[in-house]
Amino acid sequence: MRILIVSYAFPPFNSIGGVRVGKTAKYLLKAGHDVRVIAAQDQPFPRTLPLEIPEERVVYTRWLNVRKPVEVVSKDAPSAVKSGEKAAVRQSGLGSALKSGVRFALRTFVYFPDANIGWFPYAVRSAAHFLKDWRPDIILASSPPPSTLLVARHLAKKYRVPWVADLRDLWVDHQYYDQPRLRERVERRLERSVLGSAAGLVTVSEPLAATLRTKYKREPVIVMNGFDPSDYPVRDERTSSANEPVRILYTGVVYEGRQDPSPLFAALKELGGEMKKVEVAFYGSFLQRVRELVDEHGVEQVVEVNDPVPYRQSLRMQTEADVLLLLLWNDPEHKGVYTGKLFEYIGAGRPILAVGPSGDVAAELIESRGLGLVTSDVNQIAERLREWIKEKQARGRIAFSVRQKVEEFSREEQTRVLEQYLSRLIK
Repeated sequence: MRILIVSYAFPPFNSIGGVRVGKTAKYLLKAGHDVRVIAAQDQPFPRTLPLEIPEERVVYTRWLNVRKPVEVVSKDAPSAVKSGEKAAVRQSGLGSALKSGVRFALRTFVYFPDANIGWFPYAVRSAAHFLKDWRPDIILASSPPPSTLLVARHLAKKYRVPWVADLRDLWVDHQYYDQPRLRERVERRLERSVLGSAAGLVTVSEPLAATLRTKYKREPVIVMNGFDPSDYPVRDERTSSANEPVRILYTGVVYEGRQDPSPLFAALKELGGEMKKVEVAFYGSFLQRVRELVDEHGVEQVVEVNDPVPYRQSLRMQTEADVLLLLLWNDPEHKGVYTGKLFEYIGAGRPILAVGPSGDVAAELIESRGLGLVTSDVNQIAERLREWIKEKQARGRIAFSVRQKVEEFSREEQTRVLEQYLSRLIK
């Protein structure tokens, strides 16, 4: 197959979308398909992902930053009046209201369907040049952002080839969609028009597939995120000193109000004098709330909070940890979403401590495959910590084996599911 992948996110820019699409391209190419990619250049993410397909197969395009007006208004609006204390106070309130109003208007009417719409004309123009001498059998578009889907639909219509929507998250039915009613009504029509023109739908979990199935009366294919065994170093099984603490690791962002490490911190306090036999390390972005919770619970002696590290380095650190911390989302609307971190942890081959409510797809996978403990109960966490401490002191390491094989969650196996689906669509 000749496959054109359209994705704003792509390596070397480090985002979960970039990881998924980069691995998809890698394994489609490995399977013998002719893969080309259109992506955005200069994305606002660290350039820490490896590009695993030949560079000449990727076209990185410019994009217009439609967020710029908000940045300008936010900086300049309060300075219109500079004389008179009362006038300045009034202007301060007026400026704040003006900024809020402009931000609302831009977010509602300009960022349509999203703030990456400025990529659309450049992607379409680059594709026209790209496709002069090469015509795909099928187009695969990965979203978010939904602007990617608009690009794919346009190209599919112009060049008369089928296209497939890979929905890492849903569009208007996203659990945190919060646009005004008028915008939502218009956007739902746009979504139906765009996805209704797709030859196929792909998503990442059964709950999301069920929504698409009901809405579009079609059968989506589920292609989960996964792990790539080639990304991980061979685990060193040498035992460590009995005096070394149990090391628990978290990598990534912690979303305030939606993920909460407090039960773990409270369990550490429950250990009393044994608390020093555990170390917890966070590596990631937006971890200020974690720092505050560390101080509130008085566990700063055993919990460290660090800046993010490159992708491959984070995977190496995961294989070296004793236990991997996963923070489940405290929101029932999030029950259909697997985090990419879960599959990274599966690939690392270490026990998972999943803190948060059970009942979502991530918790069910961990429990059904024997990948670790899922709980938000402080006493249960403290009890498991004591067990790990005893095991580390007795054996120098935490032994771990899963109840069922997990090879099906590899990126290669998941891409094979996608490959078979695409093949059926073009027959």
